[in-house]
Amino acid sequence: MKIMYQIKRTNQNFFGGSFLKIFKIFLLILSFVFVFSASGSVRSLISDITSPLFKTGNFFYEILGNIPKFFSDKNKLIEENSNLLSQVEKLHLDINDYESIKDENKKLREELKMKPEGNFIVSSILAKSPQIPLDTLFLDRGTVDGINKGDLVLAGEKILIGKIVDVSKNKATVSLNSFAGAVSYGSVVRTGEPLEIRGVGGGSIKAQVPIDFDIIVGDKITIGGSLNLLTAIVGIVEENNSSGLKNILMSLPADISKINIVFVKSYINE
Repeated sequence: MKIMYQIKRTNQNFFGGSFLKIFKIFLLILSFVFVFSASGSVRSLISDITSPLFKTGNFFYEILGNIPKFFSDKNKLIEENSNLLSQVEKLHLDINDYESIKDENKKLREELKMKPEGNFIVSSILAKSPQIPLDTLFLDRGTVDGINKGDLVLAGEKILIGKIVDVSKNKATVSLNSFAGAVSYGSVVRTGEPLEIRGVGGGSIKAQVPIDFDIIVGDKITIGGSLNLLTAIVGIVEENNSSGLKNILMSLPADISKINIVFVKSYINE
């Protein structure tokens, strides 16, 4: 029996892999030597070539280094914004409280200053013209507070501005003496002469008297019998010789636009 052996041939190439590795190392060493021994212009050229690479690396390095700082600053801003929002909300509530207290104090001062003597019901005005029809007021008190239809409404000490014409459990409507068509009977304070007065709307009141009736601009008109309540002030007196009459134009004794509190009193048995 014959045994056959296959002889493995190897290529002994001088320029094989080992030689290439040695040659590459040699070139690398030679490059370093060349760089360090090269002239300044060559080194400058190499530096110019590699400088963008180093700058790019530094740029990304700085970005990566600033990432933690970015998130830290963002968290601080979020916290500061939250604190500012809380402070703004608290300030808004404080302002509301201040305005509420200020309004309440104003009403109390008005009440103490204007409150007439006697048993009156104090009421705040909820609405007035132009929110509601001319020469009317809407009050925040009603029958549960003792207010009844026909009660007198005053703006201060003996200053009568109207009467209650409608009332519910918690609300009441006031018709001012200047309400169009409203008729009252009073007298001139200076002379005691009686006269009929009639509302014409818009805070105005009129009267018509004989031409020889003694009345002048500035005269005060009162009604209410023994209460002697001021209800109008004469502003214009016009004589009409052809008719033999005087036309009198009057105004309410108080500026309704500046009134926030009124006083209600029963007229029964007065």
